[in-house]
Amino acid sequence: MAELISKEKLLFAVPIEIPNMGIIHQPTLRDFIESGFDFTRFKRVFSIRKDVVIDDTTEDYDKIKDLDIVIYSNLIEDLILSLKLLYKTEEIKVSVKQNDLESIKILIKVNDDIYCLDRDNFTQFANRILILLYSGNNVAEEEVKEELDEIELKILRKKREFEKRKNKAKKNNAEEGDSIYDIANYLIHVDSKYTYQNVLDLTIYQLINSYYLYRQKENYDVFMAYKTSGQFKIEEKLEHWSSKK
Repeated sequence: MAELISKEKLLFAVPIEIPNMGIIHQPTLRDFIESGFDFTRFKRVFSIRKDVVIDDTTEDYDKIKDLDIVIYSNLIEDLILSLKLLYKTEEIKVSVKQNDLESIKILIKVNDDIYCLDRDNFTQFANRILILLYSGNNVAEEEVKEELDEIELKILRKKREFEKRKNKAKKNNAEEGDSIYDIANYLIHVDSKYTYQNVLDLTIYQLINSYYLYRQKENYDVFMAYKTSGQFKIEEKLEHWSSKK
């Protein structure tokens, strides 16, 4: 399956070009500390989805966009702060016609270029930002929209809701249990190559990816220690930590 963002760019902190939205910078731990902008607020603004917040039987459900939920949740300022961090610019303006929130456009000026974030492109943009945070699905095929009848749409929404619950404990341990600062502290103490200084310049993706990699290696080492000790009967096999994604 094709990736929305290549693994190589994510691992090596290469700036990411988003279709029709220019180039964004992968946020680092230093970005959040120096800006004073809380990481959980940053992630929340790109995580909001209407199919989780609103019942699909709500009137005009299909007309509601994810950006509408951001606005009605009073998170527009958080969105602006997040965009400033991603684009490394202070020139961001909100344009909206009087008494018409559906006309809202967020204009982002970077040098001589201006990009527009609106109700129609916000979700695809947000999906890519979540990938930078080691979240979301980095699969291009998921953006291919097929014509589904209403029954199929309801099944798809229920499936997404189920997958969200199922993956919450498994995939988002770093988000739910350990903060990015806890993760940084873990890396500093588990490997001497990480210091309080250089860990600041890891992107969030690098930080969390390294965390999971070390945890996988620890689990594998413990498993092998038990299995080779001769004191325990262990029949199951464990895939080598380096082969896990």
